Amino acid sequence: MYVVWNKRLLSELVRTFPKDSALLGRDTVRALMYYALKVWSDIAPLNFHEVAGSDADIQIDFTKADHDDGYPFDGPGGTVAHAFFPGERFTAGDTHFDDDEAWTFRSPDSHGMDLFAVAVHEFGHAIGLVHTSAMESIMRPYYQGPVGDPLKYDLPYEDKVRVWQLYGTREYLSPVYIENFSCFLSLLTFPFLSSASPSSRLARDAPDRCTSHFDAVAQIRGEAFFFKGKYFWRLTRERHLVSLRPAQIHRFWRGLPPNLDSVDAVYERPGDHKIVFFKGLKYWVFKDNNVEEGYPRPISDFGLPSDGVDAAFVWLHNDKTYFFKDNQYWRYDDHLRRMDLGYPKDSTLWKGLPTHLDDAMRWSDGEYQRRIYQTNHFTWLNRCLLSLHVCVNMISFLGHHSLRSSENSYFIRCCLCTSPVSA
Repeated sequence: MYVVWNKRLLSELVRTFPKDSALLGRDTVRALMYYALKVWSDIAPLNFHEVAGSDADIQIDFTKADHDDGYPFDGPGGTVAHAFFPGERFTAGDTHFDDDEAWTFRSPDSHGMDLFAVAVHEFGHAIGLVHTSAMESIMRPYYQGPVGDPLKYDLPYEDKVRVWQLYGTREYLSPVYIENFSCFLSLLTFPFLSSASPSSRLARDAPDRCTSHFDAVAQIRGEAFFFKGKYFWRLTRERHLVSLRPAQIHRFWRGLPPNLDSVDAVYERPGDHKIVFFKGLKYWVFKDNNVEEGYPRPISDFGLPSDGVDAAFVWLHNDKTYFFKDNQYWRYDDHLRRMDLGYPKDSTLWKGLPTHLDDAMRWSDGEYQRRIYQTNHFTWLNRCLLSLHVCVNMISFLGHHSLRSSENSYFIRCCLCTSPVSA
């Protein structure tokens, strides 16, 4: 069920501005916000007007990391902005932009994030629209690059129909619209920015999701995370890739060392749902995205081998955590904080398990649970789950003696290079 505003005159306020952009002054940012809202008010019976003070229906902020709304930003790449749907909550309509991004306007696609394009998308959420898989829609769930001149931009028909379904069609232009249009028109007539504008702050060592393999994969809070080097990609519960650009691991999970070059394994601990990272002979425990006091600690706490781990995942059938290293595996009880007796065992008990695992995770698709094993091998091809925006090459296996016959598991090699399609 969609939630809409129960009024048609909505106030907006830009409370904070990009701190590091020499290209986007305050007046330019205000003008871009105005035109991004105008995109929607041009076709629907909504009127937006800018107010002074500290309160408005749609409050706009440029902020970083944890900013007290429960949805922390993750540094350059990853999530670039978010907005709250209409409703009775105090955050309803609020729209936040990650100030760690290189915000630009009228720059080439390779030079940062186009503020107008992102603002149009986020204001779509602020008036009640959800993501869509329609190819031409501004409401696709990932950044698609600049959309052109704000003075000439016209919403795709798909988006017009969806907003008409929520609010009906517009029959006239309000006096507020006419007054603001004259005020802001002159602010957006400057020339295109040159190619000398600052490039995106995403480092040059950011990996290509279409090459090689991943260091670790994990399901955290129902979302899938793919780790490579110092970066990660993220799939939402709705199986949407949050961004085609990766985010930096240490910027999202605060407490990992800034010079961390990769992770070996990651899993969400059963019971308390804390998140455990492994790298070499150390591990860290996080509550949400903040490290617990006293970490890192040695992996010998788990009774694991002195040369680290390759993979870790939790099997919901017995709520035990499984660790893999080379040709052995261990079963750990996170509730009792001890390794089960009789381990390690030979990993050949998992029939068909390939050697040299990169990582493993459990994946729930609403129908049944899957255990996913990622390797850097390219030899299996059984099914491609394009709906996950992840190309997944699988092979079914029977597993060891404790597996139920009704449960299926899969080995995979996955990459995030497929063209996103409907989820």
